[in-house]
This record gives sequence, C-alpha cells and structure tokens, in this order.
Amino acid sequence: MTVDILFDLAHFKVHTTMKSRSSYIIPLPTTVIGFFFAILGKSREEYIRERVMFKAGAKLLEIKGICRENAQMLKLKRSREESTTEELIILFRPKYRFAIWGNKKTINELYERISEFNFEFVPYAGISDLIFFDTTNPKLYDKYEETNEIEDTYLPKNLFSSLEMREGSIVYNLPYVYLGGPKTVIMGLNVKFKLKEKVNVIGEVPLYDCFLRL
Repeated sequence: MTVDILFDLAHFKVHTTMKSRSSYIIPLPTTVIGFFFAILGKSREEYIRERVMFKAGAKLLEIKGICRENAQMLKLKRSREESTTEELIILFRPKYRFAIWGNKKTINELYERISEFNFEFVPYAGISDLIFFDTTNPKLYDKYEETNEIEDTYLPKNLFSSLEMREGSIVYNLPYVYLGGPKTVIMGLNVKFKLKEKVNVIGEVPLYDCFLRL
C-alpha cells in the first residue's frame, strides 16, 4: 500500500548513539511503520513485536522549505557527559509517499481507515516531531516491482553504486543503528540513485525492513 502524506512541519530523527540524534529529510522505515501503526491504534509493545513482519519506505515528493538550527541536547539529570551541538533540520510543508508491505488483512484495514480518515490515533513519529495535515491518494498493490534505480528517497550505503544530481539537489550521508551497531544511509532530494542490486518497490518507493535490509 502507498499513500501521499502532507505535513505542515516535520523534524525526523533517530537515536544514533547513546548521546545524540541526527535529522533526516525523509523518515526511515521504523518511523513509517510507526506512523501506520498509530492509525491502527497499535501499542508500543505491538509495534516492537510486529514491525519485523512488515517492510516500508518513503519518497519525498515536494518540500516548501528547510530551516536549519543548531541546538544542544540537555539531559534532565546532571552527569559528567557533555553533549555536542547538533544541527536540527526542520521541514516546511513536506509531502511524502509512504509505502508499507506485509500482512494483507492489516494492510486492507489500514487502507480502509485512511480512505475514510478514521484514525485510532493521530499519527505521530516516536522521537520525531511533526504536525500532520492530510493523507491523499491511497493505493493497494497485489505485487511489487524490482528496480536498481530509485529517486528522491534513501538506501543503505552498501547498496549504493552511483548517483545523478539535478538542479537543487540535496544529498545526506547519515548514520543509523543496525542491531546495536552503526551503519550509514544515503538519502537525497532531486537525486537519482543507481544501486548495486535490485530492490522491491511499490509506487516508486523502495521497501526495506525496520533495519533497512532488503
């Protein structure tokens, strides 16, 4: 299933170490799955248990602007650890295509809820910050396609072969946690990525599991 999602404001981030976070212009599969699970009213325990049964991804369709701010994360409890200043990326009116693939019964229920705008909970994104606005154009898929070229989305670094950049391109090389260890994800806007091997896609959105594996 795919659906186009519009936010007024969005700031996507994930924990990359015990002390810091990074900002992403496109939410990773864990955030996308959590977004859909909120609509279904699933608990955090259900999310942790069931997310491994789904694949998901996101593609950036358009964006009205980006605001960059430098901030220092402060802990509620004092300690000897010092937090470095981090760049926060706040997105204005970003529009994405979210994709999710998995249990057919769950996907059908999700499609019906989104079509009727019948959400159990207003979608949220865990440690990310966003102001949700609207969903449009939900679509169901019986099968996926395979491709080794994707645009305006992300891929694990180990799949990266080359890229084509257009006017106004933005490319980020960012860390994420993979089963307790650091890995790297490459994402971009106005960019076409060529991959070393084919990935599954629906609606031009690549599908990865919650750990960014194929």
